[in-house]
Amino acid sequence: MDVGEKLSREREREFISTTYIDLTRHGNRFGGPIKVTLNKLEGELVDVDDKQGLTPRGRKNSETFGEESYQDSVLVHPRGGDELRHGQSGEDILQGSGKFGDARDTAAPIFSRKRPLEAGETKPVPKLKGARMGQGVDYTSSGVMDVLKGAKKLINDTLQTLVDGLSREEQEHFKTDPEYRAQLREQAQVVGLKSVLESPKPELQTAVKTLAENEALELMHTVELSRRGVKDEKLKAVPIVGSGLFTESLLKHALVVEDIETGEKKIGFDSVDQVGGFTKQASAFRIKLTRDNSKGDARNLDDFEKDTVMECEIIGDSERQRLFEGKKVYFDWGKVKELAQAAEVRLNKKN
Repeated sequence: MDVGEKLSREREREFISTTYIDLTRHGNRFGGPIKVTLNKLEGELVDVDDKQGLTPRGRKNSETFGEESYQDSVLVHPRGGDELRHGQSGEDILQGSGKFGDARDTAAPIFSRKRPLEAGETKPVPKLKGARMGQGVDYTSSGVMDVLKGAKKLINDTLQTLVDGLSREEQEHFKTDPEYRAQLREQAQVVGLKSVLESPKPELQTAVKTLAENEALELMHTVELSRRGVKDEKLKAVPIVGSGLFTESLLKHALVVEDIETGEKKIGFDSVDQVGGFTKQASAFRIKLTRDNSKGDARNLDDFEKDTVMECEIIGDSERQRLFEGKKVYFDWGKVKELAQAAEVRLNKKN
């Protein structure tokens, strides 16, 4: 055997590569400007701006998620939307994981801070690095903000109702503690987002499908990255950090839940409660991809179904895990591709 043939066979030898793609949610965050009335009889107004970044609890939860979820991976590459909370979550997940790659002792920067000031800014808001940014996977870039105005009002009304139910002491706590305000706002947000996800209104159904398409496109792009970038048996992980509605919209349109005993299958859901509610902070819908290099071409995404085994599970959420006991959960890959193609056409037209 000559040297060239030996090298060729060595390059073509079989290996198994594994990638985790984790559809997760940003950490607990402050919610920006807020106006809430305390003490109905006295009508005291709380009018503050809590900004948009992660709360201390959110940053800690994200770091803990990274530490607990990636103990067996050698490289973690966070991706997400271009929102401060997405980037901060990715930053903290990466820091918690400690998985920076063989050539680094510290985490590579998540943000690019080389951006000029915009009108009204005193300092630039960090922008996510292009290599980590998905297309249309934050509310602003997805173009659905106007359609979600009704949900935003419902969230504000729900928050006011929650505050009305507080004791005088709790209301004082609400007035002075932004982290406590953030906790109540999270509860109100679930009500608003659920109303969107389950609404029969055509415009909201269209918005949910748009988010599903965008999330599917990001998932397909990440699968492509994994095929090109995972060249050996060392496990890699890509957490995709999004906001509430993004993962759930994709699940609504493409998730398959199969009863292992009966073989009965259901695609999507009518109520988000059927899949355990919204993705909680520090939890994820994990897609484990195991690729056999001997069966396909890493450069050809069409070989995905031929050379890759896809397994899905819930991590970091014991309640959701119990809900799916005796069930097999996975994506209808044909539906994912269909959604992704629709997003690609739409976003290319916009650009």
